[in-house]
Amino acid sequence: MRVVFFTAGTHGAGHLVRAVALQRALARTGSTAVTLDVVAPSSSSFLRLVGSAGHGVTVDAAVLRLPGTAGNSDVARTIAALKPDLVVIDVFWVPLVFVPLPCPAWLLLRSVPPAWLVGPKEARFDAARYERVLAIEPAPGLERFEAIEPIVVAAAGDGLPRAVLAQRLGVDLDAPLRVIVRGGLPSDGDVLDAAAQRLHPGRWHHFDLHAADAPFPVAPLLAEADVVVAAPGYNTFWESRLLGFADRMQWVPIKRSLDDAAWRASLPTAMRFSNNGADTLARALIARARR
Repeated sequence: MRVVFFTAGTHGAGHLVRAVALQRALARTGSTAVTLDVVAPSSSSFLRLVGSAGHGVTVDAAVLRLPGTAGNSDVARTIAALKPDLVVIDVFWVPLVFVPLPCPAWLLLRSVPPAWLVGPKEARFDAARYERVLAIEPAPGLERFEAIEPIVVAAAGDGLPRAVLAQRLGVDLDAPLRVIVRGGLPSDGDVLDAAAQRLHPGRWHHFDLHAADAPFPVAPLLAEADVVVAAPGYNTFWESRLLGFADRMQWVPIKRSLDDAAWRASLPTAMRFSNNGADTLARALIARARR
């Protein structure tokens, strides 16, 4: 079965990181029943993360919002050329409302504003359009959908020893291992740095996913850090829960238009999960392929 993973997200790494999570989960199964292609904005610097499976497109809202032009959009032509049996839509459902998909679609939803599940007046949200709607975190407003565990790149047990982090940072094992992690917007850097200095004045180390030499995935390296400062974005937040270092995270909620970071940061540390939703999703895709 050929699956196209589609996202229109361009701010931060999160949306494409979910595609990587699914790639890796499919590989862990050892099955060849599913082939995955990723269609995402060519303007995203994170398209590189999915390697040769990536297909960059122009997501032109002016073209996609009209039934008369959406079918001839770069998005529509690229998906049609891939001849998928299923499209997995990551959060951004509106760009595909008027695109004539050649197959059924599954929709993945994480935290979104209430208006996201209403939609613009010309294209109201309709869950019946999708073969399945999967809530990939227990966010307010998603209770009516089918819930699966958060979809993250790291697998349970991937955490690395403290010595590996110290070596990567070029410091002694006994030195304080304080790390700032950024994978969101460039403007987040100053906010996170200021928060870190208020917490512990002095030296901090940085992992910035925007840098070409950044470790990826970074979460396994953080498992034995003394303290980590980060925005509570979907991936970092849920990986800290899966790998067991949530109690050493210092979350700095940064306002996002399409994500309630403050809600996520408010969740109790005891809220954890033991299975990676990427594995759950991979198994579901393979089961569908074998039907």
